[in-house]
Amino acid sequence: MNGAGIAARAAALGMLLTTAACASRSPLRPGGVPTDDPAAAVALDAATRHCRPLRTATTEIRLSGRAGPQRIRARLLAGFAAPDSVRLEALAPFGAPALVLASAGSATTLYFPRERQALRGAPLASVLEALTGLALDAGELRDLIFGCLAPEAGRGERYGDGWQAVAGGDTRVYLQRGVPVAADYRGWQVEYAEHQSGVARKVRVRRAVASGAIDLTAAIGEVEMNVDLDPRAFVVDVPVSVTAITLEELRQSSPLTAR
Repeated sequence: MNGAGIAARAAALGMLLTTAACASRSPLRPGGVPTDDPAAAVALDAATRHCRPLRTATTEIRLSGRAGPQRIRARLLAGFAAPDSVRLEALAPFGAPALVLASAGSATTLYFPRERQALRGAPLASVLEALTGLALDAGELRDLIFGCLAPEAGRGERYGDGWQAVAGGDTRVYLQRGVPVAADYRGWQVEYAEHQSGVARKVRVRRAVASGAIDLTAAIGEVEMNVDLDPRAFVVDVPVSVTAITLEELRQSSPLTAR
């Protein structure tokens, strides 16, 4: 694609970019050496009961922070359905969305309505990585957002002063007085705050990357869980006349590579 096409798509992504402030405190974690605590797994099981099952979930997400060299602010409408469906719409101040992403398993489409450009067929994790740095599939993204990162066969730990943790594989979830407040997940540091009805309404994720750092905070709006969703919600109707783009072209206009 020529430079004009890249510039047009970058302008669409630029609708998500602002000079939003981003706090820079250290990740919330307990100190000291833990002791074994089987009760921690029981506490985490109780705190994540909304995850069993989490068939569907819809919410509005206000995203802010930094992705590489750029600061980001976006308002997203998000919908999820088990096991691997997701729809994200980045709303513009007026008119058509800045972008629409939908995936039902292996069928992933990213559509820029204003630029009439679309990416089809790339793995969802690769598309999300290009846009935000979060290389996650639909189920992983859903579990991260709604606090369902419970490691299977996890080992319970206690750190004192009300801190517990459950660790297993590449995941460790931290609880403070029975409430999940942080997690280490596949190299990401996650923090949860402002819980309502057992679900955190503020989720922060961060990680160091070659282009600088990713530090994003999602403010979660009203959440609806386990309501029936039309499967067509996870398909994007793309006009025949749109211009096809590749994953590499998307990366060229990503906030993670913009200069």
